[in-house]
Amino acid sequence: MDPLAYFYIGLAAFLVGFTKTSVGGVGILAVLLMALAIPGPSSPGVLLPMLIAADIMAVIYYRRACQWRILVRLIPAAIIGVALAWWFLSVTSGYDFSKLIGGVILAMLALDILISEGLRAHVRGRLLTSIMGSMAGAASMVANAAGPIFGIYLLQMGLNKSEFGGTRSWFFLFINIAKLPFAIGLGITTSQSVTLNLYYLPLILAGAFLGKQLVSYINLNVFKILIRIAVLAAATRLILG
Repeated sequence: MDPLAYFYIGLAAFLVGFTKTSVGGVGILAVLLMALAIPGPSSPGVLLPMLIAADIMAVIYYRRACQWRILVRLIPAAIIGVALAWWFLSVTSGYDFSKLIGGVILAMLALDILISEGLRAHVRGRLLTSIMGSMAGAASMVANAAGPIFGIYLLQMGLNKSEFGGTRSWFFLFINIAKLPFAIGLGITTSQSVTLNLYYLPLILAGAFLGKQLVSYINLNVFKILIRIAVLAAATRLILG
């Protein structure tokens, strides 16, 4: 890899740590940066160990604030979504993976707007919860891109910032660990990618620390707008190449 690729990976590592302990959303930029650094289907697998490391840090920060009743409803559907996405990836070949990631991100943005603007009164329904969980699992398996839509979903549940951080942290820790054997089986997470991750661990730690310091100063309404802008920018860049 050229030096710019290593810079992209380092910035992605920092953003992964930052988004896991703050309100979240900027992590979608880490997906973009990793796809730029490592084109092709390996980029989500390289990013996955970084996400797990940052999830562990976030759980340590927010371990007492999780809303388990939400996770109990979401995680089974999310696991189904992960399995379906793994099947899709295992039987599909010859596709442009960057455009696939961009398409998934755009789909997450559309669902984000739909839930925020048109389905607020029904967001707690079992059917929508199951759909959200399965889509989050599938998007996470394909592109590590479930963060924005899952974040918007939690915001509509009326959680405070600590509950938001704790519930999100535990959800993604469970899901990312569940994804690991699938990613290894697909050959996109390897011993080499784990070793590469270890070099960037200090940047993940730095991002997590800074995110925790700034979370109390973040305006959630403004941040939702920034999330959508980041998602649109990332998707457009990937699809247009």
